[in-house]
Amino acid sequence: MVNVTYDILWREAMMGLLDLLEAENPEDPSLAPSNEHVDDWAIIYIKYIQVFRKLEEAYDQVIHPQKRIDLRKALEATMGRILEIRAYLVTLNQGVDEVDLDRALLDLKLPPEALEIPVPKYFTEAHRKLLEDRKAFMLQMIARGQTAQATDESDGKNLVELPPPLPMSEAVQVIQVAERGRQGRLKGQIARDQRRMKALQDAMAERGVRLTKDAAAVPIQATIRGFIARRKVKRLRDEEMVFLGMKPRSVELEDDPSVVLSQVIMRRKNKQRMNWKEYEEALVVLKQRVREMEGQDMRETIQDKINAWFIENRDPETGDYPDFPDEDVGGSRVILNPPPVAPEEPEVDAKGAKDAKAKGKGKGKGDEDGEEEVKGVSTVFVGAIEEAVQEYVARWQDCDEAGNFAQKYDPELVKEELRPVVFEEVRAEVDTEMAVLLENLKDMVAAERAAKAGKKWKKPKKKKKKGKKDKKKGKKGKGPKDMSPDRGMESLFAEMVQNNLMQLVREVSVQDYVGAFNAIGSDIKAAGAQGDLSLAHVRQLVTEYCILPLGSQDVHARLPAPARAVLLYGPPNSGKKMLAHAIAQLSGSNFFNLSPRNTDGRFPAKQVTLMINTIFKVAKAMAPSVIFIDEIEKVFNSDKKAQREYGGTEPFSRIKKDFLKEFKFLQPGDRVLVVGCTSSPWTCAKKDKKVFVNLFDRHIYCPVPDYASRALLWPFLFVKHGGALEFNFDTSTLALLSEGYTSGDIDRIVRMVLSQRRRNTIGDKPIDMNEILQWMTKVPPVSAETVEQFRAWTRDLPSRQLPAEPTEDPKDAKKKKK
Repeated sequence: MVNVTYDILWREAMMGLLDLLEAENPEDPSLAPSNEHVDDWAIIYIKYIQVFRKLEEAYDQVIHPQKRIDLRKALEATMGRILEIRAYLVTLNQGVDEVDLDRALLDLKLPPEALEIPVPKYFTEAHRKLLEDRKAFMLQMIARGQTAQATDESDGKNLVELPPPLPMSEAVQVIQVAERGRQGRLKGQIARDQRRMKALQDAMAERGVRLTKDAAAVPIQATIRGFIARRKVKRLRDEEMVFLGMKPRSVELEDDPSVVLSQVIMRRKNKQRMNWKEYEEALVVLKQRVREMEGQDMRETIQDKINAWFIENRDPETGDYPDFPDEDVGGSRVILNPPPVAPEEPEVDAKGAKDAKAKGKGKGKGDEDGEEEVKGVSTVFVGAIEEAVQEYVARWQDCDEAGNFAQKYDPELVKEELRPVVFEEVRAEVDTEMAVLLENLKDMVAAERAAKAGKKWKKPKKKKKKGKKDKKKGKKGKGPKDMSPDRGMESLFAEMVQNNLMQLVREVSVQDYVGAFNAIGSDIKAAGAQGDLSLAHVRQLVTEYCILPLGSQDVHARLPAPARAVLLYGPPNSGKKMLAHAIAQLSGSNFFNLSPRNTDGRFPAKQVTLMINTIFKVAKAMAPSVIFIDEIEKVFNSDKKAQREYGGTEPFSRIKKDFLKEFKFLQPGDRVLVVGCTSSPWTCAKKDKKVFVNLFDRHIYCPVPDYASRALLWPFLFVKHGGALEFNFDTSTLALLSEGYTSGDIDRIVRMVLSQRRRNTIGDKPIDMNEILQWMTKVPPVSAETVEQFRAWTRDLPSRQLPAEPTEDPKDAKKKKK
C-alpha cells in the first residue's frame, strides 16, 4: 500500500472524531444522547471503536516520524475515551459489565466483528529491545539451572488419565502377547497374499489363452482415463466453490496474499525504524542550530521583560526591588506569562447562603420522585481529542507532501517543536543571571540607604530556604516500607526469577480465546432469562479492563478509576490462565506468579513479608506488571481444616495479610494489575467472602462455550495443532454434540486426535466424526450442576444486586396518617 492510503485512513478517523464530539455536545440540547438509556451511548461507543481501529492501523503503518507522534496522541485519547464511555455504559446498565450491544449493531447495520477492539502493537514494539533483553536474561538463568520454571498445567498434564504402573511380570506378559499378535497378523497377511496369487494363476490356467498387449491395454487405458476425468471434474468443482466463496483459495506459498502482505509490512516497519532514527539524530543537530541562531534573541527578549518587571514593581517610596519568583512557582514564567486575574465573585449575605445550603441539602439524594441521580460520563479525554483534531487540521490536513515520497521528517516542524524547549533552557539560564543581578541591586539600595543614615552597611547572611524535604518531614506511613533498600533492582529481579516467582510469558493472544458474539443477548434479557457471557464479550472485557490501561502509561494515569484487581472465574480448563498470560504478553508486562502452590516452600515463615514486599517493589519499578494468583479463593479461606486439606507445606493463606497491606498502596499510574483465577469461588468461607469479593474491581466469568463458539472453536483448534477438517465436514453436528465441554477440554480432545502418526496420514484419510466422538468419550464435560453453581455465585455479586428502595421516614408516615 502507498503512503496516501494510511493518510486517507487517518483523515477519516479525525473527521470521525470531530463528528463524535459534535454528537456528544450538539448545539441543540434536545439532540444530546440520553443519560437514562444505554442505546444512545452504545451507538457512540461503537463509533469510537471504529475510529480507534482506523487510528491503530494508521499508526502501525505510517512511516513519517512526526505524523506518528500526532497519531499516537489521537490514538491514546480515543483509547481513553472508549474506556470512559464503557464505564458509563456499565453505570447505565445498573453496574453490570455485560452490556448488550446487539441492538446498536443492528441500528448501525454492522457485523459483530465491529466490536473487536484491537490491541495497539506499539505496546510491545516500543519496548522491543527491553523485552528481548529481559527474556534473554531469564532464559540464560533457566539454562544455567538456577531456576526451574513451572510448566503449564495443560502441558504437564497427560491427555488421557494413565493407570498405575504394572508389576514387572505382568508388563512382560503384556509385551509378549502383543508381539505374538503382531507375528500372527504378519503371517496371516503373507498367507492371504499367497492365496490371492494362486487364485489368479489358476484363473489364467483355466482360460487357456493369454491376453494380447492390445487386450491388456484396454482396461488400463479405461482406468487411467477415468482417473483423469474424475480429477478434472474435481478441479472444476473446486474452482466453482472458490468462485462462490464457499471454499478458500489454495495457492502456493510464494503467491499467498497473506505472505506477500507480511513481507510488505516488514519492509514498511524497517523504513519506519530508519526514519525514526534519523528524526532522533536530527533533534540534536537542529536543537543546537536553533540555539545558535535564535537563542540570543530569546535571551534579550526575556531580559527586557524581566527588567521592565523590576521597574514596574519597584517600591516608589523606599526604592526596594521585589523578590524574584522561586523556581517552585515557575520562576520568570509568572513574569513572561502572568496568570489571568480571577473575576470577583458577588458577595452573598449570610441569610442567602444559609437558604442555599438548606436548599442543596433538600436535593442531595434525589429528586421529588426519590430516584438517585446518575452521574454524567467522565470527560477527562475529551480535551485531548479536541487538541489532537486541532493539531491535525493545523499541520497535516492541507500539507502538500508531493516531494516527500520517502516520508522523512520535516525540518521546519522539528524547529517549531524545539523552540519551546530551547526557550525554556535559555529562560532557566537568564533566571539565574537575573536573580544574581536583582540581589546586587537590592544590596546597592540597602547600602545607599545606610549611607544616607550615616550607618555602616553590612551585607546580611543568606537564609536557607526550606525545601520540599522539610515540608515532607513527619509524614511517615504514607507508603509501604521498603524491606530491601540496600539492594539493586537487578539483584531483586534475579532473585524473583531464581525462585520462580517471575516467569516467562506464554506467547498467546487474546484472539486465541476463540468465541462468537451473542447476537440475541437483549432478547434473552427481555425474556427474563439469565444468559452467560459470550466468549467474544469476555475478550472485550479483558481487553478494556486489563490490556489497554496496562499498555498505556498516559491512559492508566488519567483514568478516574483503573482496575487494580480482576477476577477470572469459571470451570476448569475454561481459558483463565491463558487470558492472564495474554494480558501480560499484549501489554508488554512482567508476569509474577504468586499462586499458593507456586510459593509453597519458598520464603518460609516470616520471610513471606519480604517476598510480598519484593514482588510489589519490583512490579512497580518495572511496570507494567501482572501479579497472577491461581486458586485465589484458597488464599482468602481462613478455615484451618480446609487449609490442611489443600496439601501445602504451609497454609495457603499465609500471604493474605501482607498481600492486602501492599495492595492498598497501588495507585493510578503504577500500572500493576492483580489477576486472580478460581474454578470454585464458592468454597471460600462465608466469613471471608466479603473481603475476597470486594478485593476485585471487576469479576469476569469465563463460561462454557455456547453453540456458536464451539462451531468456531473446533476448526480453529484443528488448524492450530497441525490438522484441518474438510470444508464439507459437519461442524454444526459436532458443535451440538460437544455441549458442556470447555475450551480447554476441546483443545485436549483435538490434541488427542491429532497424534504425530495421525497427522502424517491425514492427507490419505481425512478426520471423520466417529474418530472425534471416540476421543470425546474419554473427557468428561462440565455438569449442569456446576454451571448452575457459577450462575448462582454470579447473581450474588455486589454488582448484580439492585439498590435497595429508599425507606420511608417515620415522620412522613405519621403525617400521612393524619
